[in-house]
Amino acid sequence: MKLLIGVLCILVLVQPNLISRVQEEDWPVLKGSYLGQKLPGMTPQIFAPGIISTEGTQGYPSFTQDGNEFYFNCRRRGGWFFTKRKNNTWQLPAVVPFSVQYGFGEAIVTADGSKIFFCSKHPHKKSKGSDDLDLWMMERKEGVWQEPVPLNSALNSDKHEAFPTRALSGNLYFFRDYEDKRGCEILVSKYSNSTFTPPENLGPTINSEKHECDPFIDPHERYVIYCVRDREGGFGNNDLYVSFKTEAGTWTKSFNLGPRINSQSEEITPHVSPDGNYLFFSSNRGGDYNIYWVDAKIIEKFRPKESKSTELKMIK
Repeated sequence: MKLLIGVLCILVLVQPNLISRVQEEDWPVLKGSYLGQKLPGMTPQIFAPGIISTEGTQGYPSFTQDGNEFYFNCRRRGGWFFTKRKNNTWQLPAVVPFSVQYGFGEAIVTADGSKIFFCSKHPHKKSKGSDDLDLWMMERKEGVWQEPVPLNSALNSDKHEAFPTRALSGNLYFFRDYEDKRGCEILVSKYSNSTFTPPENLGPTINSEKHECDPFIDPHERYVIYCVRDREGGFGNNDLYVSFKTEAGTWTKSFNLGPRINSQSEEITPHVSPDGNYLFFSSNRGGDYNIYWVDAKIIEKFRPKESKSTELKMIK
């Protein structure tokens, strides 16, 4: 079953008429939560090895709130995919509508499954003639995905904006590549009166002279997990860090998530399941990218005393 998803990607994009035969011959019967996979403990495990996680699966993993849809990126094949659970059985992955046409770079589905936020070089009025990444949104109405639309000019600039992640408040977190000595920094755009406001920098406890990218915001904005490249004291090229929000509304210093999560290779694209139970991320520690998951209690090990008032209550 190795390289299964790579094969599926080719078939979905090139020969959709063969999907039924692939489903009968190759796609396993997967039942239950989390694609029926054995739940991990405090040591990261590859998620659905040989099924979802194969060579070429870079990640951006996200579940919807009801646990019945799972989205992920199939690197090298040009598509972003999802699988749905029907009658407790997970269906053959299919391409997310428009993901090929719009060249999704990084995408996250909202917990309620109603919207997908993604970055793309697809042209629009703001970026006509340019090739920078901008933020887009695709909305689902009555079960049908609508045409993607770019977010407003308060967010999209002549720089790269990427890896959007949205809190329950509507606030949108993402990173911008300044293409200078600052590199990439994490910003937040507040959602007010049904519109996004000009983004604000999350400040020096999170951003530095290094590259900060790939933020995941806790739905209640109690913590942010993100990727940092080559920070002193790190374990590899890209490590995952966490910062917690204090009772005063400020962000604590950032904490490296440690050697259980981080390796000498790259750890990127963090995402916590909507029930708060599992941290997903991507790593190429095995030679190519796979999706890993681990009990999200590992996050709480790093919470400092000053943020105990906003302590995460895990939903079981």
